[in-house]
Amino acid sequence: MMRIMKEIPVLLYQNVGHYPTDAMEDGVLPETFREQMRFFSENGYNIVTLDQALDHLAGHDNLPPKSLALTIDGGYRDAYTDVFPVLKSHNFHATFFIIPEYIGGERKIKGELIKCLTWGEVNKIIESGMNVGLLAYNGRSIKRKYDESAVMESIVSAMKILKGKIDLEIQYCAFKEGVPEKPLWDFLQEQELQAVFTQCPTNRRPSLAGIGRIQIDDDDHNIFLTKISNVYLFFKDKRSWKYLRKYKIDRVAHRISETLNRIKRNK
Repeated sequence: MMRIMKEIPVLLYQNVGHYPTDAMEDGVLPETFREQMRFFSENGYNIVTLDQALDHLAGHDNLPPKSLALTIDGGYRDAYTDVFPVLKSHNFHATFFIIPEYIGGERKIKGELIKCLTWGEVNKIIESGMNVGLLAYNGRSIKRKYDESAVMESIVSAMKILKGKIDLEIQYCAFKEGVPEKPLWDFLQEQELQAVFTQCPTNRRPSLAGIGRIQIDDDDHNIFLTKISNVYLFFKDKRSWKYLRKYKIDRVAHRISETLNRIKRNK
């Protein structure tokens, strides 16, 4: 009998919009996002909350096959204009990780100024029943050596802003990349943050101190199907992942998909 995997895919979306080409490295087009959500709806996927995903990971719950969770990072205004309405139309839940310092203003992506959510929009997202978390350290990575005191100071400041602007207990934080070492994880728990989400690969087993999310950053439907598969889920945080990147096996997958798409178009 096949062992049930206790981790489910937690997908990471960042930019969903029509941005300049240089700013779209981590994003998808709005029509791609709509197509992907429609795919979930029409193919029996079970979209769950992060609470449910963590209960499943801890063994307190047993989610059905084809369960996954959605997270939206950055706090860009497209989260309200191009993501939020689509989620509501399918009755899907998501957690929006925001940088409090940028709400109501703009943030640079590859030199381009991109509008961010307003606090009114953040509160409307919360009122709809969706969740909001902290995208920590101003959206920067802690993948390599990081200034622990600077990260802690940034989190204290951000949590103070959040508590003053929204009526919601912030349970989760996210980092662009990297997993906190024990002193930082202990500090995050002191701030009443219950789990950390980051981008895979984490090179370690999933735990509350670091859950690797699968970034959806390609408009190619075949690549999307690969990323939500159990095979990808199994390998996403393995140390062997670096060899897949080193030998550009991921690029081979893209080339194969492009070839399949051309064949399909020419039929």
